[in-house]
Amino acid sequence: MKKIWKFLVHHVQEDFNLRAYLLTFLFLTVSVYVNYSLDFEDTFLDTQKGFLKFFYYFLFYGFAYYSTMAIVFFSKKGSTFFRERDFWIRSVLALAALSLDGSQPYLHSIVNALAPAQLQYWVYKVANNLIGFVNILLPLLLFHRYYDHNRKHYYGLQVQHFDTRPYFVLLLIMLPLIVGASFEPSFVKQYPMYKVTAAHTYLGVPEWVTVACYEVAYGLDFITVEFLFRGFMVIGMMHVVGRNAVLAMAVTYCYLHFGKPAGEAVSSIFGGYILGVVAYETKGVWGGVIVHVGIAWLMELVAFLQKLR
Repeated sequence: MKKIWKFLVHHVQEDFNLRAYLLTFLFLTVSVYVNYSLDFEDTFLDTQKGFLKFFYYFLFYGFAYYSTMAIVFFSKKGSTFFRERDFWIRSVLALAALSLDGSQPYLHSIVNALAPAQLQYWVYKVANNLIGFVNILLPLLLFHRYYDHNRKHYYGLQVQHFDTRPYFVLLLIMLPLIVGASFEPSFVKQYPMYKVTAAHTYLGVPEWVTVACYEVAYGLDFITVEFLFRGFMVIGMMHVVGRNAVLAMAVTYCYLHFGKPAGEAVSSIFGGYILGVVAYETKGVWGGVIVHVGIAWLMELVAFLQKLR
Protein backbone atom coordinates (compact mmCIF):
# COMPACT_ATOMS: atom_id res chain seq x y z
CA MET A 1 0.00 0.00 0.00
CA LYS A 2 2.91 2.38 0.67
CA LYS A 3 3.97 2.04 -2.96
CA ILE A 4 0.48 2.88 -4.26
CA TRP A 5 0.23 5.81 -1.85
CA LYS A 6 3.56 7.19 -3.10
CA PHE A 7 2.31 6.91 -6.68
CA LEU A 8 -0.84 8.87 -5.77
CA VAL A 9 1.00 11.59 -3.88
CA HIS A 10 3.49 12.06 -6.69
CA HIS A 11 0.79 12.15 -9.36
CA VAL A 12 -1.37 14.68 -7.53
CA GLN A 13 1.65 16.89 -6.88
CA GLU A 14 2.46 16.87 -10.58
CA ASP A 15 -1.05 17.00 -12.01
CA PHE A 16 -3.34 18.86 -9.60
CA ASN A 17 -5.00 22.00 -10.93
CA LEU A 18 -7.74 23.41 -8.69
CA ARG A 19 -9.89 24.69 -11.53
CA ALA A 20 -9.61 21.50 -13.58
CA TYR A 21 -10.33 19.17 -10.66
CA LEU A 22 -13.18 21.32 -9.32
CA LEU A 23 -14.91 21.61 -12.70
CA THR A 24 -14.45 17.88 -13.28
CA PHE A 25 -16.00 17.19 -9.87
CA LEU A 26 -18.99 19.38 -10.74
CA PHE A 27 -19.31 17.73 -14.14
CA LEU A 28 -19.33 14.28 -12.56
CA THR A 29 -21.82 15.35 -9.87
CA VAL A 30 -24.28 16.60 -12.48
CA SER A 31 -23.70 13.54 -14.67
CA VAL A 32 -24.36 11.06 -11.86
CA TYR A 33 -27.45 12.99 -10.72
CA VAL A 34 -28.97 13.23 -14.20
CA ASN A 35 -28.27 9.60 -15.08
CA TYR A 36 -29.78 8.15 -11.91
CA SER A 37 -32.68 10.61 -11.81
CA LEU A 38 -33.70 9.74 -15.36
CA ASP A 39 -32.28 6.20 -15.36
CA PHE A 40 -30.78 7.29 -18.68
CA GLU A 41 -28.42 4.40 -19.36
CA ASP A 42 -31.02 1.71 -18.69
CA THR A 43 -34.12 3.33 -20.19
CA PHE A 44 -32.58 5.01 -23.23
CA LEU A 45 -29.18 3.61 -24.23
CA ASP A 46 -29.96 -0.03 -23.52
CA THR A 47 -33.22 0.12 -25.46
CA GLN A 48 -31.56 1.13 -28.73
CA LYS A 49 -30.85 -1.38 -31.49
CA GLY A 50 -28.22 -2.01 -34.14
CA PHE A 51 -25.85 0.66 -35.39
CA LEU A 52 -27.95 3.39 -33.76
CA LYS A 53 -27.11 1.88 -30.37
CA PHE A 54 -23.40 2.02 -31.19
CA PHE A 55 -23.74 5.63 -32.35
CA TYR A 56 -25.51 6.72 -29.14
CA TYR A 57 -22.95 4.94 -26.98
CA PHE A 58 -20.18 6.73 -28.87
CA LEU A 59 -21.85 10.10 -28.17
CA PHE A 60 -22.37 9.07 -24.54
CA TYR A 61 -18.77 8.09 -23.84
CA GLY A 62 -17.43 10.83 -26.10
CA PHE A 63 -19.36 13.41 -24.08
CA ALA A 64 -17.66 12.16 -20.89
CA TYR A 65 -14.17 11.99 -22.36
CA TYR A 66 -14.06 15.14 -24.46
CA SER A 67 -15.86 17.26 -21.84
CA THR A 68 -13.17 16.36 -19.32
CA MET A 69 -10.41 16.98 -21.84
CA ALA A 70 -11.96 20.37 -22.64
CA ILE A 71 -11.99 21.26 -18.94
CA VAL A 72 -8.31 20.32 -18.70
CA PHE A 73 -7.41 22.08 -21.95
CA PHE A 74 -8.90 25.41 -20.87
CA SER A 75 -7.76 25.09 -17.23
CA LYS A 76 -4.10 24.30 -17.74
CA LYS A 77 -1.95 26.82 -19.57
CA GLY A 78 0.13 25.48 -22.41
CA SER A 79 -2.14 22.56 -23.34
CA THR A 80 -1.96 21.83 -27.07
CA PHE A 81 -3.32 18.28 -27.45
CA PHE A 82 -6.66 19.35 -29.02
CA ARG A 83 -4.64 20.58 -32.01
CA GLU A 84 -2.77 17.30 -32.46
CA ARG A 85 -3.90 14.72 -35.00
CA ASP A 86 -2.49 11.89 -32.89
CA PHE A 87 -4.80 12.78 -30.01
CA TRP A 88 -7.90 12.53 -32.21
CA ILE A 89 -6.84 9.27 -33.85
CA ARG A 90 -6.19 7.59 -30.50
CA SER A 91 -9.20 8.97 -28.65
CA VAL A 92 -11.67 8.15 -31.44
CA LEU A 93 -10.27 4.61 -31.67
CA ALA A 94 -10.57 4.11 -27.90
CA LEU A 95 -14.14 5.45 -27.78
CA ALA A 96 -15.18 3.43 -30.84
CA ALA A 97 -13.84 0.21 -29.30
CA LEU A 98 -15.56 1.02 -26.00
CA SER A 99 -18.85 1.87 -27.72
CA LEU A 100 -18.78 -1.28 -29.84
CA ASP A 101 -18.14 -3.42 -26.77
CA GLY A 102 -20.83 -1.61 -24.78
CA SER A 103 -23.53 -1.67 -27.45
CA GLN A 104 -22.95 -5.16 -28.93
CA PRO A 105 -25.18 -4.33 -31.93
CA TYR A 106 -24.70 -7.75 -33.56
CA LEU A 107 -24.21 -10.27 -30.75
CA HIS A 108 -27.88 -11.07 -30.01
CA SER A 109 -28.55 -11.89 -33.66
CA ILE A 110 -25.53 -14.19 -33.94
CA VAL A 111 -26.34 -16.07 -30.72
CA ASN A 112 -30.02 -16.45 -31.66
CA ALA A 113 -29.03 -17.81 -35.06
CA LEU A 114 -26.43 -20.29 -33.83
CA ALA A 115 -27.48 -21.45 -30.34
CA PRO A 116 -30.47 -23.61 -29.34
CA ALA A 117 -33.25 -21.67 -27.58
CA GLN A 118 -32.49 -23.37 -24.25
CA LEU A 119 -28.88 -22.11 -24.36
CA GLN A 120 -29.30 -18.66 -25.89
CA TYR A 121 -29.37 -16.60 -22.70
CA TRP A 122 -26.39 -18.42 -21.14
CA VAL A 123 -24.37 -18.35 -24.37
CA TYR A 124 -25.10 -14.64 -24.80
CA LYS A 125 -23.95 -13.82 -21.25
CA VAL A 126 -20.73 -15.81 -21.66
CA ALA A 127 -20.05 -14.43 -25.16
CA ASN A 128 -20.83 -10.89 -24.00
CA ASN A 129 -17.95 -11.14 -21.53
CA LEU A 130 -15.51 -12.70 -24.00
CA ILE A 131 -16.26 -10.53 -27.03
CA GLY A 132 -14.04 -7.77 -25.65
CA PHE A 133 -11.06 -9.75 -26.96
CA VAL A 134 -12.46 -9.09 -30.46
CA ASN A 135 -13.90 -5.62 -29.93
CA ILE A 136 -11.09 -4.17 -27.82
CA LEU A 137 -7.93 -6.27 -27.55
CA LEU A 138 -7.60 -7.21 -31.23
CA PRO A 139 -8.07 -3.74 -32.80
CA LEU A 140 -5.81 -2.04 -30.25
CA LEU A 141 -3.03 -4.59 -30.71
CA LEU A 142 -3.34 -4.19 -34.49
CA PHE A 143 -3.12 -0.44 -33.98
CA HIS A 144 0.05 -0.97 -31.96
CA ARG A 145 1.54 -3.20 -34.65
CA TYR A 146 0.91 -0.86 -37.58
CA TYR A 147 0.86 2.59 -35.97
CA ASP A 148 2.60 2.43 -32.61
CA HIS A 149 5.21 -0.30 -33.06
CA ASN A 150 8.06 1.96 -31.96
CA ARG A 151 6.61 2.03 -28.42
CA LYS A 152 7.53 -1.17 -26.60
CA HIS A 153 5.16 -0.91 -23.64
CA TYR A 154 2.32 -2.71 -25.51
CA TYR A 155 -0.06 -0.50 -23.54
CA GLY A 156 0.97 -2.12 -20.26
CA LEU A 157 0.72 -5.79 -21.18
CA GLN A 158 4.39 -6.53 -20.58
CA VAL A 159 5.31 -8.01 -17.20
CA GLN A 160 8.52 -6.49 -15.84
CA HIS A 161 9.65 -6.29 -12.20
CA PHE A 162 6.03 -6.71 -11.15
CA ASP A 163 5.29 -6.73 -7.39
CA THR A 164 1.86 -8.27 -6.71
CA ARG A 165 1.77 -7.68 -2.94
CA PRO A 166 0.30 -4.15 -2.86
CA TYR A 167 -2.63 -5.22 -4.99
CA PHE A 168 -3.56 -8.23 -2.85
CA VAL A 169 -3.32 -6.02 0.24
CA LEU A 170 -5.72 -3.63 -1.46
CA LEU A 171 -8.12 -6.53 -2.04
CA LEU A 172 -8.01 -7.42 1.66
CA ILE A 173 -8.87 -3.81 2.51
CA MET A 174 -11.79 -3.91 0.06
CA LEU A 175 -13.24 -7.17 1.42
CA PRO A 176 -15.10 -5.72 4.47
CA LEU A 177 -16.45 -2.90 2.27
CA ILE A 178 -17.79 -5.44 -0.22
CA VAL A 179 -19.37 -7.50 2.58
CA GLY A 180 -21.01 -4.36 3.97
CA ALA A 181 -22.31 -3.34 0.55
CA SER A 182 -23.81 -6.80 0.02
CA PHE A 183 -26.58 -6.02 2.52
CA GLU A 184 -27.84 -3.15 0.38
CA PRO A 185 -30.99 -3.91 -1.70
CA SER A 186 -29.40 -2.48 -4.85
CA PHE A 187 -26.45 -4.87 -4.46
CA VAL A 188 -28.72 -7.88 -3.98
CA LYS A 189 -30.70 -6.85 -7.07
CA GLN A 190 -27.58 -6.52 -9.24
CA TYR A 191 -25.45 -9.43 -7.99
CA PRO A 192 -24.55 -12.17 -8.60
CA MET A 193 -24.18 -11.36 -12.28
CA TYR A 194 -24.78 -15.03 -13.09
CA LYS A 195 -28.48 -15.76 -13.39
CA VAL A 196 -29.87 -19.30 -13.09
CA THR A 197 -30.77 -20.85 -16.44
CA ALA A 198 -31.60 -24.32 -17.77
CA ALA A 199 -28.31 -24.46 -19.68
CA HIS A 200 -26.78 -27.11 -17.41
CA THR A 201 -29.86 -29.32 -17.82
CA TYR A 202 -29.75 -29.03 -21.60
CA LEU A 203 -26.00 -29.75 -21.65
CA GLY A 204 -26.33 -32.61 -19.15
CA VAL A 205 -23.71 -31.23 -16.76
CA PRO A 206 -23.79 -30.15 -13.10
CA GLU A 207 -24.87 -26.53 -12.64
CA TRP A 208 -21.50 -25.58 -11.18
CA VAL A 209 -19.97 -26.20 -14.63
CA THR A 210 -22.14 -23.57 -16.35
CA VAL A 211 -21.63 -21.21 -13.38
CA ALA A 212 -17.85 -21.70 -13.57
CA CYS A 213 -17.80 -21.08 -17.33
CA TYR A 214 -19.68 -17.84 -16.84
CA GLU A 215 -17.52 -16.67 -13.93
CA VAL A 216 -14.28 -17.37 -15.82
CA ALA A 217 -15.60 -15.39 -18.80
CA TYR A 218 -16.74 -12.64 -16.42
CA GLY A 219 -13.24 -12.41 -14.93
CA LEU A 220 -11.54 -12.41 -18.34
CA ASP A 221 -13.67 -9.46 -19.41
CA PHE A 222 -11.85 -7.28 -16.88
CA ILE A 223 -8.55 -7.92 -18.66
CA THR A 224 -9.92 -6.16 -21.73
CA VAL A 225 -11.42 -3.42 -19.56
CA GLU A 226 -8.06 -2.77 -17.90
CA PHE A 227 -6.28 -2.95 -21.24
CA LEU A 228 -8.56 -0.29 -22.73
CA PHE A 229 -8.94 2.10 -19.80
CA ARG A 230 -5.61 1.88 -17.99
CA GLY A 231 -3.59 0.51 -20.91
CA PHE A 232 -4.61 2.38 -24.04
CA MET A 233 -6.38 5.41 -22.52
CA VAL A 234 -3.56 6.10 -20.03
CA ILE A 235 -0.32 4.44 -21.13
CA GLY A 236 -1.17 4.74 -24.83
CA MET A 237 -2.11 8.42 -24.46
CA MET A 238 0.56 9.63 -22.03
CA HIS A 239 2.98 10.86 -24.69
CA VAL A 240 0.16 12.93 -26.22
CA VAL A 241 -1.66 14.36 -23.17
CA GLY A 242 0.65 13.48 -20.29
CA ARG A 243 -0.91 13.05 -16.86
CA ASN A 244 -4.19 14.54 -18.13
CA ALA A 245 -4.94 11.06 -19.48
CA VAL A 246 -5.79 9.79 -15.98
CA LEU A 247 -8.57 12.26 -15.17
CA ALA A 248 -10.37 11.89 -18.52
CA MET A 249 -10.12 8.11 -18.30
CA ALA A 250 -11.57 8.06 -14.77
CA VAL A 251 -14.59 10.13 -15.82
CA THR A 252 -15.26 7.87 -18.82
CA TYR A 253 -14.83 4.85 -16.56
CA CYS A 254 -17.52 6.26 -14.27
CA TYR A 255 -19.88 6.52 -17.26
CA LEU A 256 -19.18 2.85 -17.98
CA HIS A 257 -20.75 2.05 -14.58
CA PHE A 258 -23.96 4.04 -15.07
CA GLY A 259 -26.02 0.87 -15.56
CA LYS A 260 -24.96 -0.38 -12.12
CA PRO A 261 -25.96 0.79 -8.61
CA ALA A 262 -25.18 4.48 -7.98
CA GLY A 263 -22.74 3.67 -5.18
CA GLU A 264 -20.73 1.50 -7.53
CA ALA A 265 -20.63 4.25 -10.15
CA VAL A 266 -19.38 6.78 -7.59
CA SER A 267 -16.75 4.39 -6.19
CA SER A 268 -15.57 3.66 -9.74
CA ILE A 269 -14.39 7.28 -10.01
CA PHE A 270 -11.91 6.79 -7.19
CA GLY A 271 -11.03 3.25 -8.22
CA GLY A 272 -10.50 4.27 -11.83
CA TYR A 273 -8.38 7.24 -10.83
CA ILE A 274 -6.17 5.16 -8.49
CA LEU A 275 -5.68 2.38 -11.03
CA GLY A 276 -4.99 4.99 -13.71
CA VAL A 277 -2.27 6.55 -11.57
CA VAL A 278 -0.74 3.12 -10.90
CA ALA A 279 -0.77 2.34 -14.63
CA TYR A 280 0.82 5.71 -15.42
CA GLU A 281 3.60 5.27 -12.88
CA THR A 282 4.34 1.59 -13.55
CA LYS A 283 3.56 1.50 -17.30
CA GLY A 284 1.68 -1.74 -16.63
CA VAL A 285 -1.93 -2.91 -16.26
CA TRP A 286 -1.56 -6.20 -14.41
CA GLY A 287 -1.90 -4.66 -10.96
CA GLY A 288 -5.23 -3.25 -12.06
CA VAL A 289 -6.23 -6.65 -13.45
CA ILE A 290 -5.55 -8.29 -10.06
CA VAL A 291 -7.62 -5.67 -8.22
CA HIS A 292 -10.42 -5.55 -10.76
CA VAL A 293 -10.85 -9.30 -11.21
CA GLY A 294 -10.43 -9.85 -7.48
CA ILE A 295 -13.14 -7.35 -6.56
CA ALA A 296 -15.48 -8.71 -9.22
CA TRP A 297 -15.13 -12.32 -8.06
CA LEU A 298 -15.37 -11.31 -4.39
CA MET A 299 -18.63 -9.51 -5.15
CA GLU A 300 -19.93 -12.59 -6.94
CA LEU A 301 -18.91 -14.85 -4.06
CA VAL A 302 -20.45 -12.60 -1.41
CA ALA A 303 -23.64 -12.32 -3.45
CA PHE A 304 -23.92 -16.10 -3.81
CA LEU A 305 -23.46 -16.44 -0.03
CA GLN A 306 -26.16 -13.83 0.53
CA LYS A 307 -28.55 -15.89 -1.61
CA LEU A 308 -27.93 -18.87 0.65
CA ARG A 309 -28.96 -16.99 3.82
